[in-house]
Amino acid sequence: MAKKKQNQEEEIDLGNLFKIIGSGISNFFNRIGNIFKAIFHLMILFLIFLKSNALKLGLSVLIGGVLGYFLEINQPKEYVSNLIVETNFNSGVQLYKQINYLDALINKQDTLSLGNALRIDVHEASKISGIEVEAYQAKRNLFKSYDDYIQNTDTIFTRDFKVEDFIKRLDEYDYRYHEVIVKSISKEVFRKVSSGLKVLVENDYLERRRDLRNNELKLKLDILQKNLIQIDSLRSLYKVVALKEAQKTSTTSTIEFSQKQFDSNKNDLELFNTSNRILLAIEELNCQILISENILNIISDFDEVGVLDKKITGKKYFQFAILFGSLMMLTILLLQLNGYLNNYKKVV
Repeated sequence: MAKKKQNQEEEIDLGNLFKIIGSGISNFFNRIGNIFKAIFHLMILFLIFLKSNALKLGLSVLIGGVLGYFLEINQPKEYVSNLIVETNFNSGVQLYKQINYLDALINKQDTLSLGNALRIDVHEASKISGIEVEAYQAKRNLFKSYDDYIQNTDTIFTRDFKVEDFIKRLDEYDYRYHEVIVKSISKEVFRKVSSGLKVLVENDYLERRRDLRNNELKLKLDILQKNLIQIDSLRSLYKVVALKEAQKTSTTSTIEFSQKQFDSNKNDLELFNTSNRILLAIEELNCQILISENILNIISDFDEVGVLDKKITGKKYFQFAILFGSLMMLTILLLQLNGYLNNYKKVV
């Protein structure tokens, strides 16, 4: 009897457990369903709002676009060109700082200071209407920087270091390649900007880092070249010794001669492999010297003649259309809020 009662209690406990689990699962899916219902409800309200005020919003966008169009055609045409650079010795910070400084001068229309900074004529500086900088092909640039970091850092530190961790430590100016975009109402001023911009980025600290790095690389290159000469001399010496040993074949046994020839060939092969490794190291050093020769390397210079800026977000008709449409939407929302508040007072 007691055993039967115990089994019934266990069945009741299991039944309650399954009911609790089922209730929890049901509540979970109900909450998800309610979230989707709320999102759908908000979308419907937004569509109803657009439908009710489509005429007002459409007219405001049209008026803004027309006004912006007339302002656009009465302004001189704007041309654009870009410069792609490679930054060395963490000079990206200096590059972004100087670009922000130049952009501030353009906004203040301080053409005298702008001309002095870029080392161009004041009249040419007055033609520049905008300058900005951004990471060039940011995603590809990121993975390139990550690969360089992994290759040049001890595996003890990078074993569990993922690209997501690397992204958290990286700022935009830490990338290796950057794109400088210049806008101007003259299509022939761009090439004159690059040399002045390059000088702007250089300073005493970066120049000292460059000189130290180049001296270090050239010293390594000199040592490798001397090692290569010594290996070539040693290989030549081995050949001379091998010829002299060959002349003594009449006084030595065939086994002894074969062993000496094998040892000579083995030594020559090892020297040959060492020579190839040194040549590869010299090739890599030459590339590093070429890259680190300048603080800022120009990968792709500005175009000789700029092209018309066709970016729609920079056009006044687009900007005014968005502005007028946003203002009309804000006005309608404020009027509706005011009406709701008035009705709320009456209800209360």
